[in-house]
Amino acid sequence: MSDFMAKISDAVRDLRYLLDQGYPRDSAVNFVANHYRFPLDQRHLLARCVFSKREVAEHRRKSVRVSAVRGKRLGVDGYNVLITLESILIRKQVVRCDDGYIRDLRAIFGKYRVSPATPRALTELLRIIARTKPSHVEFLFDKQVSKSGELAGMVRQRLERAKLKGDAQATGGVDMKLRSFDVVASSDRAIIGRAKAIWDIPAGLLKGRAAKVIDLTKL
Repeated sequence: MSDFMAKISDAVRDLRYLLDQGYPRDSAVNFVANHYRFPLDQRHLLARCVFSKREVAEHRRKSVRVSAVRGKRLGVDGYNVLITLESILIRKQVVRCDDGYIRDLRAIFGKYRVSPATPRALTELLRIIARTKPSHVEFLFDKQVSKSGELAGMVRQRLERAKLKGDAQATGGVDMKLRSFDVVASSDRAIIGRAKAIWDIPAGLLKGRAAKVIDLTKL
């Protein structure tokens, strides 16, 4: 194990212990990150990817296979899924987290901009969704992010071309709106907590693809 991974492993172990003891999440993350003098991306890893045993069990319980999406109403946490797919495609670091979900470390959500990777990510995303045959798919993008309306329009056009029954919209209250769907595509901790079932689309894209992945489930 490299010195970098040894340090990550020690920090993850310490944070898991604190969370299992019931310490407040934000305080525990800050304490461990400060102790190890982590830069921003490694702080994001702790904040987004390390969970207590109780939360890991809850997240895994809600995770469903592709077959469970067929014929169901699918809600897609637009920015969450799209950013992670882009990270995989452009070989940025992603993490298989304690709960098994794939998450990125770029933390660009509020500053998201359409890039050359966006059309590629949308193509892959719609290809994966089309294979599952949901009864309806709806993409929700937070309207507070610049040009969300334009991105939603781009997705609507692609849905029509792919002959997928669905919609895309820029809206407020994405977290609350997603809870009404049969299945939700997201890795956001708060959304997982409210959803009935979660589909990890980026995990599917990773299969058979070269990517930069840190696997916390092996630490």
